[in-house]
Amino acid sequence: MGVDMSIIANDAASLMRVGTYTAELERLHLWGTDEDIDGEFNAVCQTIWGFTLDDFDDDCLAKEDHDWLDELTARRAYRFAAENGYDLGDYANGEMVSDWWGFTWMILAEKRGLLTSEQRALAWKKHDDRLFARENVVGVIGATKTA
Repeated sequence: MGVDMSIIANDAASLMRVGTYTAELERLHLWGTDEDIDGEFNAVCQTIWGFTLDDFDDDCLAKEDHDWLDELTARRAYRFAAENGYDLGDYANGEMVSDWWGFTWMILAEKRGLLTSEQRALAWKKHDDRLFARENVVGVIGATKTA
C-alpha cells in the first residue's frame, strides 16, 4: 500500500501540524519528569482532539490494529498520519515529534470513531470499575470530563 508522497507534499498546507503544539513536550523530554511528560502529552492531545489516550478503551480496537501498532515504525506512522490529515514532523528539530507513536494511537482512535463522549464515559467507567474491584478502594474522586 504505497503512498504518493507528492500528493501529500502538495496538500501539506491542509495537514494539521502536530509539531506546532509540542514545543513544551519536546523540552520536557530533555528536562522533565515522566509525570510532566505525560501531563503535557495529554494537554497536546486535548488541544488537538479534545480527548486523551485515557478517554477511549483500547480494547475497542481490533486485534489487527493492535498488531499494526506493535509493528509501527516512524516512517509508517508518518505516512499513516499524513493519509489521515496530520503531519508528525518536528520542523524545529528536523525530525518527527518525539511522541509520534502516542499521537498515532490518537489518529487511529479518531479514524475508528472512538473519540466520542460515549466512548469516553465507557472508558472511564471501566477504569473506575477496576479501581472499585480492589479490596482497599472505597471511592473514586475524579473530575467530570466533557467534550
